[in-house]
Amino acid sequence: MRLVLALMAGLWAAIAAADDAPLRLAMPDALREMAFDKQLLPRFRFKTRIEVVAVAPGEPADMVLAVDAEGGRRVFSDDEGSVWRVAATGGAREDDIRQFIDWLRSTPGKAAIEGFAPDGTARFTTEIETKTVVAEETAEGDTALGSKLALLHCGRCHVVDERNRMGGIGSTPSFAALRGRKGWSDLFRTFWAANPHPSFTQVEGYTEPFVAERPVHVAPVEVTMEEVEAITAFVGTIAPKDLGRPVQAN
Repeated sequence: MRLVLALMAGLWAAIAAADDAPLRLAMPDALREMAFDKQLLPRFRFKTRIEVVAVAPGEPADMVLAVDAEGGRRVFSDDEGSVWRVAATGGAREDDIRQFIDWLRSTPGKAAIEGFAPDGTARFTTEIETKTVVAEETAEGDTALGSKLALLHCGRCHVVDERNRMGGIGSTPSFAALRGRKGWSDLFRTFWAANPHPSFTQVEGYTEPFVAERPVHVAPVEVTMEEVEAITAFVGTIAPKDLGRPVQAN
């Protein structure tokens, strides 16, 4: 019984010692040489009573502060635009680690980061810019063929380009206006499914034959999916027209 109690006491002592041990934060040499760790870590300890010590990259650590900290949370950026992140390394004490990261993103933590100015100039900012890269919509197809087909099939209702700029139907948007819509390529790839096109358009292998009891009252548009892609590719060469607001489709 005494042995069991002694073992349990030793176990609890080990757990308590582990909880009291400092968290280890791997930090690049350049930051430690600037004493950035001395700017942050004592302030966090004063706030939470949790001690964090900075160690060199590659040493055993509970967390890592780096530009390339995979899966880490963004905490600040430097004057070169690099975004620094803090990530846990998969060890224990998840609550303490989360508390440290949350503190870095809190008002006091941000103040400590932005207040670091060893030479009188602030080195970091917590206002991290997010860059959104918008991929250009493209379509692969024969643009020359698409140009001919667009004028032949679509030009009777839409203004396609200068070739029929005085044509089309007044209530029907031009190709340039449609080109300015978000998702224009999908719009053209599936035009045959949007009203009023199903009533007079046939796409080989995709649409049902016209019902004999309901004859088409206009010249039907008969195209293949390759020709639809060619028309879409041609539309991609048209400069979008800015109407000030999106084209409304019914």
